[in-house]
Amino acid sequence: MTMKKADKTEGGLRTSGELKGATPEMPLVSVITVVYNGDRHLEQTIRSVLGQTYRNIEYLVIDGGSTDKTLDIVSRYEDRIDYWISEPDNGIYDAMNKGIELAGGDLIGLINSDDYYEPDALQAVADKYLSGTFPQILYGNTYMLHVDLNVRYKAYSHTRYWLGMGICHPAMFVHKDVYKTAGKYDLNYRIAADFDFMVKALKKEIPFVSVEKFLVNYRVCGFSAVNFPSTLRENRKIIKKYSGLFSMKYWLYSILYFKSMTLIALEKIINILFGNKILNKARSWYLRRFIASESEPIL
Repeated sequence: MTMKKADKTEGGLRTSGELKGATPEMPLVSVITVVYNGDRHLEQTIRSVLGQTYRNIEYLVIDGGSTDKTLDIVSRYEDRIDYWISEPDNGIYDAMNKGIELAGGDLIGLINSDDYYEPDALQAVADKYLSGTFPQILYGNTYMLHVDLNVRYKAYSHTRYWLGMGICHPAMFVHKDVYKTAGKYDLNYRIAADFDFMVKALKKEIPFVSVEKFLVNYRVCGFSAVNFPSTLRENRKIIKKYSGLFSMKYWLYSILYFKSMTLIALEKIINILFGNKILNKARSWYLRRFIASESEPIL
């Protein structure tokens, strides 16, 4: 069923009265995809959620009023999506907060419209959840996809926030009560509200529990990746807010910040002098030499 109200469109199983719930053996995992004009990879994202080996999943799609084929793709899976809505919003984190408000699961995960889960990701998360205590934040490792360089490599998650965002956002599953304790995403941040949320949760001593498994494939082309210098600046402000200007954590991050900004400037110089082809070769060499020790071709 699809319902239209003014400039808002919504649909999915909920609009027909079908609601899901948890059992002691099978917690309900809510998965939220926030999207705006994301028709390029959205179908792969949706299929990765609906194709999970774990069955007790509530899937929500929050669209910001797309004008491409996003809603056509969503409509193909409407009989398996629990709820979707399309309306204007105030950016990615506003849409995420909206999804969190709508979610009914014990655990809440956010998967971008460029990314996709490993087939047994949510089963691993549910098993870990049942073996521990809550409220907590569960997290796993990530396959990073540099499509332009044809490189996929393993990124192992950590909570050492003074080294930057150590957990890829789609590889993090948050118990619903954590959002009551720590709050949702701060709309004062345009790019790094997820980093702010992670640091805030750590400062509140909310347990972070590793699933010790690769959960998600993350394309390095999203909003924060494209706006990397701005992300670095916002991250630095966040660490200063929580740790203080004269803390060791702030100055450790500042060293990494200036190193990263120097590399960004160097990339621009190489591109101007030698062109994009040479730049990509340099990026590929640096990635494999210093970051992606466990790498392989995507194709």
